[in-house]
Amino acid sequence: MKDSSDDNFTTTIQIQATFDLIEVLSPFVTFEKFPPQRRLYYTEGGVKMCYIIRSGLIKVRRDADDFVMGTLRTPNIAGITNMIPDTSGLYLELQGEAEIAILTTARAQELIAETKSWELLARHIMKITTNLFNNNIIMTAPTTYEVVKFHLIMLMQEPESVREKTSAVKYILERTRLSRSTVMKMLAQLRQGGYIQLDDGILVALNHLPAKY
Repeated sequence: MKDSSDDNFTTTIQIQATFDLIEVLSPFVTFEKFPPQRRLYYTEGGVKMCYIIRSGLIKVRRDADDFVMGTLRTPNIAGITNMIPDTSGLYLELQGEAEIAILTTARAQELIAETKSWELLARHIMKITTNLFNNNIIMTAPTTYEVVKFHLIMLMQEPESVREKTSAVKYILERTRLSRSTVMKMLAQLRQGGYIQLDDGILVALNHLPAKY
């Protein structure tokens, strides 16, 4: 039987690879500070862009409907591969001041070749793939409750600065197609049952959630 600690160890290696890759590339780029609400698109004028992010709170959104695809934990690198189609309309939305170096994806890949950092890149891509797979599991959960449950767990794992400013209802609605009434009713019942603690809509504590609703 596979020990879950093996998965945790693998994930740790992948995250460390991202940090190491940023360290390798940093001497070749210029970091700037960008203000909140700035949008940075994965494709600009038909050119794929790469963002090396040292710090900041980042949401990944879809331009067509501003749907939140996820939260980008930092430090991180976005757009270093050609995995995202030009027509995706995906962009990074800065929630606070962020320190970022901007270059084209082509230039980033040139730097990877020059510094012989292919192994670090491969591990970084493994992390991206794992995140996409986990996100797909959440979005295709068989029941509404499981979708809400997954997002409550995700919210609780967000940095405190995010949780303090984002209501549980808003967090879930930005990331799903669920109706406000459904989410509010479910959260109210979970709160009444003592499964979650909300303070003015802010998720304060997450107790053992029931397996079924």
